[in-house]
Order: sequence, then C-alpha cells, then structure tokens
Amino acid sequence: MLHIKVIMNSAVEEILAFKTCCGLKAFDQNLEIHVRNVGTQPVVVPSCFDLEGDYGSQRIVAVMPPGDQVIAPGELKAFYCTMDEDLWKRSRRIVFFDNQGRAYPAQIAHGSE
Repeated sequence: MLHIKVIMNSAVEEILAFKTCCGLKAFDQNLEIHVRNVGTQPVVVPSCFDLEGDYGSQRIVAVMPPGDQVIAPGELKAFYCTMDEDLWKRSRRIVFFDNQGRAYPAQIAHGSE
C-alpha cells in the first residue's frame, strides 16, 4: 500500500540546482510528490501518474527520477515534475500505479499542499 503526499510549489528547483551544480539541470520542477510504502512488500512504481478532475484523466509522464522505482516497505521516494498551475487547480485526485496495475489514488487538498 502506498501513501501519497503532494507539495505544490516546493523549493525543489533550487535544491536540485544546488545538488547538481555541474551536471543535470532541472528547471521549473514545481511539484514534489512523496510516495511512502506503508505495506510489507516492495512495490515497483513507474515514474508517471494520472491526474483526475472535471476534465477527466490526464497521464503525466515527464516525472523525475525516470524509470521504474522500487519502494521497499517503510521507504519514501520523492518524485518531481513541472506542473501547469491551472491543470493542478482543476485536479481532484492523483493516482500512482504499480507494475502489477494496482492503483493508489490520493485526494488533492488544494490550499494545504
């Protein structure tokens, strides 16, 4: 089971710029997502998620770090992406999936990210 916490407009861009001063640059990374495995088995999570709202569902695939991420029991992985503010405001749920196709939805509480 996964617990998902979102942080919109986090300071991640400045943090990544500091950590990668001579390498990878990550611009406009304004959405930080913490995914914690609260289960007893490892979970493999692809680096993508769906947003759901009045518009339907939209898959977000430009997520860092790329590729499948193994999250061990008790472990937290952070994901980052550039998020359109208008799309975010219209979104009500964020949904991650594991490599077995199980969905892990979380409500988006606007104003408290």
